[in-house]
Amino acid sequence: MPLETFTGTHVPSLLQQARASLGSDATIVGVHREGGRFTVVATNDPVPAPLAAPPAGSGGPADFRRLLADQVSDVPARPAPAPAPRAARAPRATRPRLIALVGPTGAGKTTTIAKLATSAEAFGHQRVGLLGLDGYRVGAVEQLATYAELAGLPLATASSEAELAPALARLADCEVVLIDTPGRSPTQVDALATLRRWLLHLAPDEVHAVIPAGLMPQLVRRLVAQYAGFGVTHLLATKLDECPTDSRVFDIAAADGRPMRWCTDGQEVPSDLHDAARWLAPALARHAERKWRTQEVA
Repeated sequence: MPLETFTGTHVPSLLQQARASLGSDATIVGVHREGGRFTVVATNDPVPAPLAAPPAGSGGPADFRRLLADQVSDVPARPAPAPAPRAARAPRATRPRLIALVGPTGAGKTTTIAKLATSAEAFGHQRVGLLGLDGYRVGAVEQLATYAELAGLPLATASSEAELAPALARLADCEVVLIDTPGRSPTQVDALATLRRWLLHLAPDEVHAVIPAGLMPQLVRRLVAQYAGFGVTHLLATKLDECPTDSRVFDIAAADGRPMRWCTDGQEVPSDLHDAARWLAPALARHAERKWRTQEVA
């Protein structure tokens, strides 16, 4: 069984190198850590089963997920109860709960989806699947696939409207499906219309407009208006670490009566995902006070 090794400081990048070198069927034989560097050992030959259990701390297949959870802070494994054998699982009576994230390029949608999917607080022990629609941006699907692979999450992708139903069918066993969408500028009218049509086809239960903190209020409102036709139900603020005292997204949500469930303040998955109530509650109080003062003056 010929083996190849890939060494570096970032495990997801090493896995991408392994797939690029050995093909999509590459098997990870082991991950070894020495200081801050990792060595991924992979092969494109079938791995004999069962493999002998590696010594504790050797980084073999048996503790690959644990090592990633302990050492790779940006892509931890998501704990989940062991599913029933597929043959014994009863068909789901309803479709999964669909939650789509929309927003401009660079807002942090894909990373936020990884945080949501791997957070025990977001969905508890529900089975989460990922649906990727961003087939345009270079590396977008690969990034989502890396998160899915390391966290043990089912992933489906669609690059056309005809592929939406089959992709969703592949995630039928999931209780929640998080939908990653491509970012578009207001000038990309046709692309925005296509994405809107896809979301209308999918009819998600929730659509969260992902807004980076620090944007001027008029730009925030322009983005919210741009995605109004997508059936936006919530706002989701990201990159609060870059503007820790900026509350404009929350103030606009409070003024417009738009709910917010989550916000993010960094790149670590899933630890930089938070309940938005901590920021939204003061914004609601400020809005109520301003409204009261306006009424008093009138």
